[in-house]
Amino acid sequence: MRKAPYLVFILLIAFSTLSAGDYRIGYDSTSQNYVPLYGYVNYNWSKFFYSASEMHAAGFTDTLDIVRIAFQVSNEKSGYVTDNQRVYMRAFYDSEYYSNTVNYPGTAAYTGVYNGSITWNGPGWVEVILDTPYRYNPNWGIEILWENRDGSRISGPPKFCYSETDNYTAVQHTGSSSSFPTSNGTRRKDRRPNIWFVTPTTQAPTSAVAISPVDGATDVTPDAKLSWYHTGGTPSGYRLWLGTDNPPSNIVSAQILSEVQYTIPQYLDYETTYYWRIVPYNDFGPALDCPVWSFTTVLDPSITVFPYEESFDGGCPPDHWEVWAGALADPISFTPSSSMWVTDDWLNIPSSDKAARINVWGSIGGYLISPLINVTSDDYVLEFDAAILKYGQTPEGTPPNYNAPDDRLAVLIGDGFTWTTANIVREYNNSGSEYVLDDIPVGGERIRIPLTGHAGHIKIAIFAGSTVSNDDNDFMVNNFRVGEQIPEIATPVASITLDTISGSPVLSWNEVPGATMYHIYMSNDPSADYLLFDTTNATTLLLSPVLSKAFFKITAE
Repeated sequence: MRKAPYLVFILLIAFSTLSAGDYRIGYDSTSQNYVPLYGYVNYNWSKFFYSASEMHAAGFTDTLDIVRIAFQVSNEKSGYVTDNQRVYMRAFYDSEYYSNTVNYPGTAAYTGVYNGSITWNGPGWVEVILDTPYRYNPNWGIEILWENRDGSRISGPPKFCYSETDNYTAVQHTGSSSSFPTSNGTRRKDRRPNIWFVTPTTQAPTSAVAISPVDGATDVTPDAKLSWYHTGGTPSGYRLWLGTDNPPSNIVSAQILSEVQYTIPQYLDYETTYYWRIVPYNDFGPALDCPVWSFTTVLDPSITVFPYEESFDGGCPPDHWEVWAGALADPISFTPSSSMWVTDDWLNIPSSDKAARINVWGSIGGYLISPLINVTSDDYVLEFDAAILKYGQTPEGTPPNYNAPDDRLAVLIGDGFTWTTANIVREYNNSGSEYVLDDIPVGGERIRIPLTGHAGHIKIAIFAGSTVSNDDNDFMVNNFRVGEQIPEIATPVASITLDTISGSPVLSWNEVPGATMYHIYMSNDPSADYLLFDTTNATTLLLSPVLSKAFFKITAE
């Protein structure tokens, strides 16, 4: 059964001028969303034609059966299904639509070629396999009547690439929400879509053309997708080669594909040239002389000098940082926000020491995301100061609202392209976490997270949020640092004596090797929170005026 088509192929090549396969009319990339299908409405119709001269120029010079048509979608509209689509064809001889030909023509004079559902996966060419092949007469052009009887609509429907014509070559009806319209449409010169007519193939396909990335492209992002289109011969599939070698093979080798696009299953390296090749094929063999294309990814934008530190003194978000709104739940999705993480005084105490702050007062969630960081050592750690205070209050003021089971503070580490809850490396909450949110003191706590297992290009996201309107707290982050862990400094040993001149008590402590600053914390109750009292680089502090009762703790930095 395979020999007959093979013999026909030989005879056609030897004795016929027939150009079998596919024929394209229209090459411009300008887009519109009315013809053939206007998805904004429940029902609509359109009609459009391609003249005999255009058909001949495309290669239609003989009587042929058209088995498929394809339209070029310009926007990313994946998986959009339109039901009850009806397509009709007939021979057409006029040079344009005149003012008295914008009526709905009915279907009696046409041949029905398709009735069913169409799935629009853009951008790129979307094919419609005809239920009934249409026999083309080379003496005439072709008119297509398209009826959209779906009965539903979509926001952001498919847009179709078109080439503007000198004459009126399309009529559009903008549609109805209640029933299929049979009223007049509007004639247009700028709506007729680019089209691909496909006939039964008798030869191997020709080579493909790269759409994205174009050959020789630079500054390509690491999450690039490959796309292309074929130039003729009706491929039944494609084989892909991709790699950093040339000819390419070390990433993908001869993988069979049915679509004209491919999502690379890994993020590409920065500052790297990649090579790729597409070979269309069908039952008559592969395309010949298929070129190898190349593209080069963007320069590595990541932080490479350590320690990397961000004080937030220059504002929030700092350069190359991101702030987004979003929940801490899969699928994690972000929406733009300028009011989530903002600049504020550290601990709400007016000073030059600034911090990143988010006000958690209801159902709210925000992400503060670092620049891309190229972590070069498994021994590096992430450090930052965190504090939780009542909205607008200092540590000495009204305490924060405690015991909120819905409040969360989390640290996520990811590649910067895709975020999921699997990226959480530490979470503070009041509902069973090892790290209790309410244990973070109002005066701040230094959080340290080892980056073991996270070497490579990473982004660090800090999330704070709530799902219930039961509190009104400020979450603060300050002194962000990635690098080698700073060795622990010993705790000073303090004592209190009386100043011989003033009679006031003097707090003193030993000098700690490596320390450059000492933080003195005070409380009136040894079991209560200790609040920051003073900071000094000395080893003594005169306590004036005289305090009736006080307890002190000293830390070295």
